[in-house]
Amino acid sequence: MRLTISSSQLRESPPNFLRRAGYAYIHDRHSGQSSFVRRLTRDFYPRLHCYVFEQGGQITFNLHLDQRPTRYAGQTAHAGEYDSPLVQEELDRLQAMMDRQSGANQSFANVVKAEPSALVKAMADKKKKSWWPF
Repeated sequence: MRLTISSSQLRESPPNFLRRAGYAYIHDRHSGQSSFVRRLTRDFYPRLHCYVFEQGGQITFNLHLDQRPTRYAGQTAHAGEYDSPLVQEELDRLQAMMDRQSGANQSFANVVKAEPSALVKAMADKKKKSWWPF
């Protein structure tokens, strides 16, 4: 499945965004392609596999699920799922992260533009989630 967004929707580089989302960078030395993977278990497979393409102000995330590695040397065919519910769920998760990121940046920008006392009040109103003071 593919997710195409405008480059202005993403506040950081695609590799940094994917790293924050739990993906690791891999480089296939045979094909020369770079991509990102996110393991679903402690094993190498199954894993979510994402290719990123940037062109003309657009960023495309091409995501699929690798069930197992290729079986034969020199072959590119693999047990991949492109339209499974798990892949759709992951794309929804990535989209939600982008929305939260852009929403958080916009709301913080509004507070910073306000008076310093508004920033202090916003920080005081923030509820702490743990016993740790920071």
